[in-house]
Amino acid sequence: MARSLLPLLTLLAVLVAGCSPSDGDDPEDTAIGQEASVPTSPTRQTAFRVRTGFTADLNADAGWAAGINEPATVPVEQPFRLRFEVETSAGAPPVERFRLQYRHNEGDWKPVRTADFPYPSEETPSVSIVSTEGYDAGAKTTDLLTGSEASYRGGAGVQLSDVSPVLDVSDGQSEWEWPLVVRRYADEAQTTKSGDTVAFRMVSDDGGAVSAQSHATVTVSVPPRFLGGTFVETPGRVGPWEASNGDLYFLMEPAETYNVLMTVKSSDGGRTWAEADGANRPATGDLEGFASAQHDDTLHMLHQIDEGVFYHAFRTSDHPTAPNTWSVRDDTVATPGEPPVQVASLAARPDGGLVAVYGGPDGLRMLIRAPDGDWGTETVFDADSPHPSSGPQTVLGDGNTVHVAYTDRGGHVWYRQVRPDGSLTPRVQVTSEVGTDEADIGSVLPLVFLPETNTVVVLYRRADGTLWERSVLEDGTLSEASQVTDRKVVQNAVDSDQAGADAIAAGGSVHVLFIAADTGHIYHTQRDAAGSWSNPERLVDGVNAQWIRGRPLRRDAEAPSVYGFVYDAGSNGGSGMNWYAEHPLTRTAP
Repeated sequence: MARSLLPLLTLLAVLVAGCSPSDGDDPEDTAIGQEASVPTSPTRQTAFRVRTGFTADLNADAGWAAGINEPATVPVEQPFRLRFEVETSAGAPPVERFRLQYRHNEGDWKPVRTADFPYPSEETPSVSIVSTEGYDAGAKTTDLLTGSEASYRGGAGVQLSDVSPVLDVSDGQSEWEWPLVVRRYADEAQTTKSGDTVAFRMVSDDGGAVSAQSHATVTVSVPPRFLGGTFVETPGRVGPWEASNGDLYFLMEPAETYNVLMTVKSSDGGRTWAEADGANRPATGDLEGFASAQHDDTLHMLHQIDEGVFYHAFRTSDHPTAPNTWSVRDDTVATPGEPPVQVASLAARPDGGLVAVYGGPDGLRMLIRAPDGDWGTETVFDADSPHPSSGPQTVLGDGNTVHVAYTDRGGHVWYRQVRPDGSLTPRVQVTSEVGTDEADIGSVLPLVFLPETNTVVVLYRRADGTLWERSVLEDGTLSEASQVTDRKVVQNAVDSDQAGADAIAAGGSVHVLFIAADTGHIYHTQRDAAGSWSNPERLVDGVNAQWIRGRPLRRDAEAPSVYGFVYDAGSNGGSGMNWYAEHPLTRTAP
């Protein structure tokens, strides 16, 4: 852990007590202090340079973001490297090791901790030292920068460490390169905004600050359509939801190591995103099973963890009295016991009621919330089945009828309806060809309802990795199974317990987005009125996508005009890889 600098009186008191200055100290929470109170290193900084070519060779004169001693702009959540040239005068004691400090927007100096990207193991700081493929840990540097004319004495590239290798000589210059990242969201939901500045300096191992005429400084940019943060686990529908005024909302976590619930909002069509009412977000974290539904100006949320099932609600910007605020937080609605996998699905009825489906130790459970807010009595699915049920997906159909499809551990997908009076129809088998491992519980995609033909489309990933569908027709019968794509679709990416695919209805058509298992690229396919699926079109490449969820959005049109979606571009379960994208919708007459 990086060592923090203490004010002089505190340091003297610690030394008198015979303790190390870092004993019992948390360097992230302790301010380094002002420049005047910091001891000085016998070393001075003679040059720095920012390198955005993150995988460039350590001693290559390439990949620079700006000239020597010039500030640079770096995108948030995109690692970069920072190279320092330092010089020690003759006769000065040698500085054996260096550490790195930073300050955010002219704040206090703080130590730069070690936390890899995109998956940090224990914490997610705003700024951290990461790993790089550009060189091995401790690789020797050459004299690349030109700020000093002193004899070159060495230096090294740092790799996922908060302290440099040893340099035990003085009377000369050395160069040091650090791989770094500045995050959009960090623990405690700390937020870095576009235009923020981060300055860096080196300090000696005893805390002495390396003097410099100007500190190495980067200005942070947030790329268009970038959300950052972390996908919730095993999601049902999570957005992007659209208010009547066009504002968009998405539900996620700020960081894998700080997994609380955030509502992020965009008022410019998904170009920029920021948290709404962050001071009042729910206290219950660990979003293991999570789903949401929209009714008028409110987003309703169902949230399952080991200890129970919670309900939250958020008022969108078109709410007449309390826009962009949380209205319900941490309402415990059920304590069914710990399920094998936490799952959730939620449907909102036209009258304002809700149908909630979630996991239990022996299978799925259901609760219905009346329009007045009262939750009814819990219903257990398939209590006499030898195979526990899980992986539910719901969709609102005609009137107050809600359709449900789910898996069981015997490799089946089942379909049934929740009638307006709350009773369940008998289950109907859709297929017996999905996987039977725990990782396969989420083999059913979000359900699709086509009001033009009063049909429900159940899409699912078979055990062989391909996507298939069957439709529940208006008379209650099932259509023949139809293959959606012969490409294999990713399943259970980074412990997501779901198929890497999403589905919506728009204009009489069914649209599917899926993540190809062999490449991690995102494809779109569409079913026409005759039931034929189009050749998949690649929408996003150059990523290793792992989660995806979307919604049909109007975008100022009378009917849905785009398929808006958020995808994880390859966080490996970490954070900082959520992006927004759109695909135009074409209408197909029924």
